[in-house]
Amino acid sequence: MAVNERSGSLALTPLLRDSMVSWEVLDDRYGPLLKLVDTVLGVVPNCDRYLEIWPPAFRTYNIMVPNFLNLPVPVFGVGPPASVVGLAMYVASRTAECPYCSAHSCSFALRRGAAPDKVAAALVPDGGTFSPGELAAIAVARSLARIPCELTAAERAELVDAFGERHAEWIVLGAVMMGFLNKFMDAVGVELEQPVVAEVSETIGPEWSPGKAGALLDPAAPSRPAPPVDGLRTKRRLLPLLPAAIRTDRKWQRGVPGRWPDAGAFLRERTGHDFPVLERLHSNRVRRSITSMLTTNLDPASSAVGIDTKVLAGAVFAELVADGLLAEDIRALARHAGIGADRLAKTTAFARGDDTALPADNPSGAALILARAASYSPARVDSTTIAACSESELPAAAIIEMITWLAVLQMLHRLTCFTSIAG
Repeated sequence: MAVNERSGSLALTPLLRDSMVSWEVLDDRYGPLLKLVDTVLGVVPNCDRYLEIWPPAFRTYNIMVPNFLNLPVPVFGVGPPASVVGLAMYVASRTAECPYCSAHSCSFALRRGAAPDKVAAALVPDGGTFSPGELAAIAVARSLARIPCELTAAERAELVDAFGERHAEWIVLGAVMMGFLNKFMDAVGVELEQPVVAEVSETIGPEWSPGKAGALLDPAAPSRPAPPVDGLRTKRRLLPLLPAAIRTDRKWQRGVPGRWPDAGAFLRERTGHDFPVLERLHSNRVRRSITSMLTTNLDPASSAVGIDTKVLAGAVFAELVADGLLAEDIRALARHAGIGADRLAKTTAFARGDDTALPADNPSGAALILARAASYSPARVDSTTIAACSESELPAAAIIEMITWLAVLQMLHRLTCFTSIAG
């Protein structure tokens, strides 16, 4: 099994490979969407084959990414500088120690116009090289990606002063989105694509290692020039792909409101909780996408692991990231699910290391063992975690569902950290 060289974490991929969805099936189901992703990223990511094992995960991911990035707007030069969004995504990924996302966000930043020397220096930025706005974005992204979150009011204020409230929000949403991606890619151990590594290897630096994400890489493969910056050719390729992508997004989000308090009421009716963090967003587009993500992931009809187990996994995550506001969200979900305070207390004790607090010899117990290991950043999936999943015969769909839910929670954790600091 592949091991993360820094965290010692094992990949979950050996438990999932037999259930991976083929490229042919993905192309048949989502061909136009995959072509759009290829245009923006330069590859169709390997994560797609794992996400579609539990189709709501694929849908969650593909609702989130274009809406959090406000695509295709940045490609056409509208909104905050896309290069700054890319820098924030890259710094968040390196801080979270997700090798897969570090390589992809490096490529994304370069494609959106970030200078290679700035990307290379972004982890220890020099005030003489970076603009005040870039420094502010880097500081916020770094603080949001730490566990527990370390964002300060001063860091938030500097970002808003540099870009204004609405543009600052879009920059932050890039780092917030990476909360989902960092968690999923790192915990699963999704394998990096050779072309991505080849085009960023000169920029990302020798301190970066692909770790367990390098399982399919050829270490002798040559590097390639940095990817091209978005230009007229990219825009021409993108335009004919947009109608199909818009239709897919509308189909997946049909009937979901984006305005507040409608979004809160929609969530309360379906999940028992309105998630008040959404009220603080400026963007109806993003509020709608998060509402869709939450209702999708808390739908009992599509769950392979069970809503009770997911709520308890949420309690584990909130405890380990020390997020009191997120813990309140989980308590509201627990009340709706009929989970008592005693059961929640035992779950938080389990999160802190009390293995006697919960039974582990069944799929639900194995899912919570997985949740505890995967809640850390980077993940701490070890041989005990793998054995628990295997011996309990936890289905591949349940593993993907659990990691996706934790990824949604990590996205919410970063968003809550930013919005809970008064502007």
